[in-house]
Amino acid sequence: MNQINIQYYKTRIGDIILGSFDGRLCLLDYRYRRMRATVDNRIKKGLAADFVEKNDDVLSKARVQLDEYLNGDRISFDIPVLMVGTDFQKRVWEALMKIPYGKTASYLYIAKFINKEKAVRAVAGANGANSISLIIPCHRIIGSKGELVGYGGGVPVKKRLLKLEQNNSGLSDNEKYNFIGSKNIKYDGVFFTAVKTTGIYCKPSCSAKKPNRENVIFYDTKKEATENGYRPCKVCKP
Repeated sequence: MNQINIQYYKTRIGDIILGSFDGRLCLLDYRYRRMRATVDNRIKKGLAADFVEKNDDVLSKARVQLDEYLNGDRISFDIPVLMVGTDFQKRVWEALMKIPYGKTASYLYIAKFINKEKAVRAVAGANGANSISLIIPCHRIIGSKGELVGYGGGVPVKKRLLKLEQNNSGLSDNEKYNFIGSKNIKYDGVFFTAVKTTGIYCKPSCSAKKPNRENVIFYDTKKEATENGYRPCKVCKP
């Protein structure tokens, strides 16, 4: 029988269960959430594997990056993930990963994004079934009227996470420019720098020569940069 390595980890937002399989993270979830048994059984069945309490490199890296995120020192994760679920659930989870740090979206927005506008209930169900919290940011989902809807870690935790991100992402354009060239990945995925003279857009951490301030504009997403005629940098490959 295959095995899923798991570890329990205490954080400022509660006890977390982490799991990895075949070098990828398949579980980062709240240990005492209501759907714990349902989620665990889905993963075990989907991978034909049992849980074994054992540490590994993926879990160690996940703990470090989780702490960095909760401390406000990390905005994006670079851990390989393994989604275990139906094709529809995976489409929803992939859409969730496109919601930028510090931003929110509704179930309806996600349903439209995956071209299933009438499947709002199914989207909500897939959102609730997410087993890789924070990396697949289901906490960024709010109601159509802006209300905080349910969350596996509890609504108070969801509120804390959204506040953390909003307080940590409100940079002015000049602050964004000052960050360029630091080679720090903190804001990668939060905004993109586009250079008017070259027609290229980059990650903030790009190691290419820093452009002059008057030639730089900023976009929240790669899609926006592309739609405005910019092409991706070959150095940082955003």
